[in-house]
Amino acid sequence: MTEKIKLTGGPEKTVTWVWLENAQLKVEYYDFSEDVQRMFGNDIAYTLTVTEMEKLYSSSKQNADLLIQWLVDNFHSYFAIKQWLEEMDIDFHLETESWA
Repeated sequence: MTEKIKLTGGPEKTVTWVWLENAQLKVEYYDFSEDVQRMFGNDIAYTLTVTEMEKLYSSSKQNADLLIQWLVDNFHSYFAIKQWLEEMDIDFHLETESWA
């Protein structure tokens, strides 16, 4: 696993992290806003795991050594990455965690 890198954007009281783990891209969106507290009773996290890494490397024109920096340079939040993956038709698995 490489170091988790925090992206710069997203709604207030949220954070997006990106990293490689077991040769797969992980993108985590962590929301600790009052709205989420009210709706779920606690914080919530979405973790996206890319399952088509070769297609990701090809579409981004990056390799494992350059991918994370490319994501930092081109995307500011989980939602932008997720939208781009969907537009590129790159498969991923989504896991939701709530600590309610």
